Amino acid sequence: MSEAVAINKSPGLIRRLSNRATQFAGRRRQSSTTAMSRDHSTGPVIVRRRSDSTNTAPEFVRGAPFSDSDDDAYESYREEPGMMLLPTMGTSLEGIRDLPSTTASLSSSPVTSGPGPGPVIPSILLQGTTMTKVTKKKKKLLTFVLEKEAAKVSWDKNRPSKSFYIDDIKDIRVGRDAENYRREFGVPDSDEPRFFSILYAVPDKSKGRSQKMMHLIARDEQSFDLWTTTLDAISKHRQDLMASLSSFHDKAVRAYWRTEMNKQFQDRPHSEDEEEIDITGVERLCRSLHIHGSSNYFRSKFNEADVTGTERLNLAEFQDFVKLMKRREDIGAIFRELVSDSEKGLTLEQFLTFLRDVQGEDVDSDRAHWESVFAKFVRRSKSKEQSLQDAADGEVARMDEAALTSYLISTFNVPLRSAPARYTLDRPLHEYFISSSHNTYLLGRQVAGQSSVEAYISALSRGCRCVEVDCWNGSDGPVVMHGRTLTSQVSFADVMSTISKYAFVKSPYPLWVSLEVHCNPQQQAMMAQIIKDTCGSKLVTEPLDSSAEQLPSPSQLLHRILIKVKKPRVFEDVGVVEPPTGRSRGSSLSSPYIRPTPLDNSTLPGGVLPPGPYARATRIIRRNTTKTIGSDGQESLSSSTSDSESLLDDVAKANQSRRKNKTSNIIKVLGELGVYSAGLKFHGFDDPESKTYNHIFSFMEQTFDKNSRTQEDKRAVARHNMRYMMRVYPNGWRVASTNFDPLKYWRRGVQMVALNWQTYDLGMQMNDAMFAAGTDQSGYVLKPSDLREIKMIPTVPEEAGAGHIKRERKNVNFSIDIISAQQLMRPKGLPPNRSVDPYVEVEVYHADDKSKESKGVVGEGGLDASGKDGLSGLGVPHKRRTQIVQENGFNPIFNKKFNFDLTTKFPDLVFVRWTVRCSSDGQSYSDRGLPLATYTAKLSSLKQGYRTLPLYDTNGDQFLFSTLFCRIKIEPATSIYVNPDASESVGVLKTIGRTVFNRTPLSPKVSADSSFEK
Repeated sequence: MSEAVAINKSPGLIRRLSNRATQFAGRRRQSSTTAMSRDHSTGPVIVRRRSDSTNTAPEFVRGAPFSDSDDDAYESYREEPGMMLLPTMGTSLEGIRDLPSTTASLSSSPVTSGPGPGPVIPSILLQGTTMTKVTKKKKKLLTFVLEKEAAKVSWDKNRPSKSFYIDDIKDIRVGRDAENYRREFGVPDSDEPRFFSILYAVPDKSKGRSQKMMHLIARDEQSFDLWTTTLDAISKHRQDLMASLSSFHDKAVRAYWRTEMNKQFQDRPHSEDEEEIDITGVERLCRSLHIHGSSNYFRSKFNEADVTGTERLNLAEFQDFVKLMKRREDIGAIFRELVSDSEKGLTLEQFLTFLRDVQGEDVDSDRAHWESVFAKFVRRSKSKEQSLQDAADGEVARMDEAALTSYLISTFNVPLRSAPARYTLDRPLHEYFISSSHNTYLLGRQVAGQSSVEAYISALSRGCRCVEVDCWNGSDGPVVMHGRTLTSQVSFADVMSTISKYAFVKSPYPLWVSLEVHCNPQQQAMMAQIIKDTCGSKLVTEPLDSSAEQLPSPSQLLHRILIKVKKPRVFEDVGVVEPPTGRSRGSSLSSPYIRPTPLDNSTLPGGVLPPGPYARATRIIRRNTTKTIGSDGQESLSSSTSDSESLLDDVAKANQSRRKNKTSNIIKVLGELGVYSAGLKFHGFDDPESKTYNHIFSFMEQTFDKNSRTQEDKRAVARHNMRYMMRVYPNGWRVASTNFDPLKYWRRGVQMVALNWQTYDLGMQMNDAMFAAGTDQSGYVLKPSDLREIKMIPTVPEEAGAGHIKRERKNVNFSIDIISAQQLMRPKGLPPNRSVDPYVEVEVYHADDKSKESKGVVGEGGLDASGKDGLSGLGVPHKRRTQIVQENGFNPIFNKKFNFDLTTKFPDLVFVRWTVRCSSDGQSYSDRGLPLATYTAKLSSLKQGYRTLPLYDTNGDQFLFSTLFCRIKIEPATSIYVNPDASESVGVLKTIGRTVFNRTPLSPKVSADSSFEK
């Protein structure tokens, strides 16, 4: 077919990248006289993981190095400057499509792309074709035009808003992947071969949303194939081209030169000697690549390359200009420190010593691997001819400055710990922090946001292990929505189907589905059946071990789905069950908080377990009678509902019954699905039901805070969470779907700290960081031993006198050198005549309370931007700033060292956030306005040495090229003991040098704790 899409061959390993944020891409750095229109952008600036990447492409987990098999595919551009793709949980992995159950996927298309000439676009798409645009309200026939130069699709030339950029496309759904929407909009099965959905970013967050879906029916299957395949090909080509050009790869530079010359001469015959480019052409290239430097900077590099002094560059001079732009002066300084002779370069032994002593890599455990890495980068820095000549001359392989640069910005040098190839999570579920979502179904605000299965796909693709489903009565069965608000709704069946399909695309460890049920008994019965039908064998319907008295481990529940639901009602007398009313969130702390009796540990012999939560755990909550569970835990288990039991009988019984001591409105057939997470109404931690090992309390943040103010309350909560499950979720008044500080609840051992994943604020940034490294990427983080075990506090008579009990704290010392930034984006709203004048803030967050008696964080270096009193604590970070670098968003050098000294009870809950901001006038600092970019990491997850940090926009999407280059040094944490009866400032110190940043699971100790402090 003459209009077939012809594309050059591409490695095909890097998946979809696009540009969501107009505020960054739409207002370019003014390199000459005018800001650049987005229509002239070469390609995207935001990382978009192609939705089929989970299965057909290598997963770029931070800390995961390339394998040797990836070498050829990435050699052209992947590990060149600016090409560090480091997705995390904060990275959007939208819409994983290429799953075993998927029947259609664009990844299987023969269309490929690369940084060459690009796809041949069918002329019929340039002229425009008619397609039917489908919404819930109507179907409308429109003409869609592909605008080649602007790389966008429009359907009303007189209204610019009726268009989207191809760089903003996050996914194209076809076949079964679009089935939910097709059925929702009443599109018949016969139209499935022509129906497709386009998910694309909305830069201005219209109506609180950061993305939109467009649903289309092509006029015929040929038109369907042309549109879906061409859009996919253009997207791939633009991201590949952008990657190659922005890394100044030789082949891409030559291709750009040829394109520029063709434009200049308009295909007229000419000699190579006539081919030249002036400063205007050079600046145009830089603007199209989102390189935001000053005109003076570009002019200086241009003049340096213009050896002939003609004010124009030929091909050779243009290549020299590119080399000047490509060179990293900051890494050059590091290189010169490492070698005795910079002309000869770095030997293998010098490189390995650098890795071992500076980078903190465990070289000796896998020396062969690091030798291959050395050889890889040495080979890439030389031409094939030079490599062959060196081998013939017997030259010792050496790493030059360019090779060291390529290594330091590659994914071999990621900032976070990597996960081992194989690992198990073998502690009980309650000993882990679990990545959890609140209002998962919402894409935007709580009051008038959109409910969508896309929100579940996004959360699950980012590693969430507990999603929430808010169920209400619907006309055709249960629906999911935010009750009594203006939010839209989606069918419960579609939600469960989506959850089942995408449950394990990111992590194989168990997924919790938290049901918030507002349905009548009939629709509850429908819910139970839908859950069983959609989840199938993945659903846990009975205990793995009926004799167990503690929760199983995550490894025992691989690829299993757990239902969290309130304990079912217990029937006694005949009556009528009232349907649920209102939006009653959770069931836990609505009644007065019953405080446990304070313990007098002086009367407890060593090793004796105090009464209360740590009496023998009563067995599983599953019963058909009102028998009170005794403290001896000997109540027998009832069998689960058999398949033959009629759901209608259960519903009828519910509608004819009235219960004494009402517990919930959940019918038995639904409530029994809560095998390992039966929701209870809170009646105090001494209540017999609070000792059943499979119960869970669910608290709203305000209620939790109000009822955990005293030391006694805090100790009771922490002790409960050492053995049993708890979930905390945001208040309902957070209408903008903002988040609380998760540290407040992690420090109390709360396993499920549920956040609004649709809002990328500080709380969500911390959550991403919590689950970003090593085995934490599973969505399960082993809690620190102090939050898992009751310990006997040691006595230290030699320092403090006999009988004095000491409370352990940790001294944490670390330093961060902010060396440089690379290719920062232009902020939204910056006037066209203003330059990018960046500076960097570093904030340290920890879980200890702010106190005058406790020093908190003590910092040195740069400018102190902390609060007026200089104190730091929970919710109040210690903040420091670099100087402002004027007129340089391309490669600003900061060279600012920050030292931090922290005393804390929770060394595993220390977080660092880097924020890049732009000065409004090149001289003053301000926290107003959105930052250029951020990166947040858990201190215990960071690797040492020189590391390239990825940067994220305000939506949590990773920039394609924007990075920070830093040096990180973390000293081994030490233990000190302070007198809990006196202020920490006058406590006697005892220092024991030992590392505390280890994740080795410890067996629970049977001992007594005198005081579980705040």
